[in-house]
Amino acid sequence: MPNRPAIHRLSRARQLRSLLVHLRLHFQILLSPIFLWGFYLAGGTPDVRFWTAFLSLHVFLYGGATAFNSFYDRDEGPVGGLATPPPVTPELLPFSLIMQATGVLLAAAVGVAFLALYLATFMLFAAYSHPSTRLKGRPVAGLVAVALGQGLIAGLCGVAAAGSLAALSTLDWLGLLGAAGMTTGFYPITQLYQVREDLARGDVTFAAWRGARGTFRFALGLMGLSALLLSAVFLVMFGPGLAALLATFCAGLLGTLWRWSHRYDPEAILANYRQVMRLHRVMSLGFLAMLLVLIFA
Repeated sequence: MPNRPAIHRLSRARQLRSLLVHLRLHFQILLSPIFLWGFYLAGGTPDVRFWTAFLSLHVFLYGGATAFNSFYDRDEGPVGGLATPPPVTPELLPFSLIMQATGVLLAAAVGVAFLALYLATFMLFAAYSHPSTRLKGRPVAGLVAVALGQGLIAGLCGVAAAGSLAALSTLDWLGLLGAAGMTTGFYPITQLYQVREDLARGDVTFAAWRGARGTFRFALGLMGLSALLLSAVFLVMFGPGLAALLATFCAGLLGTLWRWSHRYDPEAILANYRQVMRLHRVMSLGFLAMLLVLIFA
């Protein structure tokens, strides 16, 4: 339990800093490639609407939802983007809700479709974290929530920020599903170093349910299929050169994950956290760099 007297002695500046750290904004940037992919598929051009959508989703919604989740989790060990999370204070809950409510105003400025997707994601993430629903504590429900909220719906948010959802072709939908599959496949890997703390809290996550071996098999299987699908989409859209580059990148990522699965030590919690964060950064920044070139070049 947090040391309440010590927390109350914190200065306002330190309290604010603690609240901001709980947003994990540096981690939210790693979630941006699928939004950018949807934006690119819809033929978007970076403008004020694009940046408004990007900020509303990745700063206010994702950041606020992460803080909301932290309020109920009260993690003391490593979490995504933070090796040592700051203490949870009573102010964190209203702060997280204010952040997400501010994002609603920005989302409304983008358009009706984007606002609807924003609100759907907000409700999904609230159900993921809140004790009354707690999708996080149910392995399949939690996986589906992330597959939608950080996967398919995130890509559709990019589409809505660029234009109409109706303009998507079959090839575009396959591209979105491939990207969502990569996100969904990797998600249980991010739970591996938290299994002990999750079970102590009563949360049976996917990683806790399937164990390390089952989690790695699921990740490698779904990510492998998704990589093949994305490579096929790239072949049609961009030709053999970029498709081969993507396939090589994905093969290297999956090979690293496969090698780690054979030497995984469940007791090395901090080392596992660092390995997950390295893999996540490589995967996200690799796709991010490619998409930035495609969108802004």
